[in-house]
Amino acid sequence: MLKQLIILLCSLGIYQAFASPNPHLMIEKMAEDEVAAQIQSPANGKVGIVASPLDTRINIAPCQQPLNANIVNGKINKTTVVKVSCDDAAPWHTYVQVRVKITKPVVVASQLLAPGALLSEHNIFIDFVETQNIRGNVIDDPTLLYGVKAKRRIPKGRMIKMRDVCYICKGDNVVIKAQMGNLEIKTNGIAISSASLGQTIRVRNTQTNKIVVGKVTGVSEMEVKL
Repeated sequence: MLKQLIILLCSLGIYQAFASPNPHLMIEKMAEDEVAAQIQSPANGKVGIVASPLDTRINIAPCQQPLNANIVNGKINKTTVVKVSCDDAAPWHTYVQVRVKITKPVVVASQLLAPGALLSEHNIFIDFVETQNIRGNVIDDPTLLYGVKAKRRIPKGRMIKMRDVCYICKGDNVVIKAQMGNLEIKTNGIAISSASLGQTIRVRNTQTNKIVVGKVTGVSEMEVKL
């Protein structure tokens, strides 16, 4: 839709060099719009698009035709180059560098977290990080980590990943749940391994002294299949 609008503006002469008192700014905006038309914002993310200023000493000749903007190599990169050209009787072109910053929300430690530290709103927060710097299974909802323990040392400012925490840590008291039709059975156990949400864990049933294996469903909670 945005690209169609840009094409419409071009056909109306909005992007003709002679139509603007500042053709340099107009060309920079045209390059930004061309990049924006090719990017789909990530869910809950942000997109920043800023063109590097053209050298004002470059003379932009008037163009009697709508200007054309094309992304060089057709790829959107952190620094994307856009070619803006005039197909007039005396053709010319110039290149504009456009800085593209795509960020997504991730949970970050607001202070140094020692192993065993309990995560809460007081020591974690949401920050927006460039997608190219995100690796692994990060979390974008801090409430999913409230009451969870740090499994290892997590420095201040570091993104928190599922591998860094345990919903059930070795030695924790665990509620063991099992579903039988409409009946839910609960008993207690002691974790003999550590695991995060959705992972498999081994727990010793304190009533039978048997080892049961199931999946972590929440903080200090697991479910086994009968």
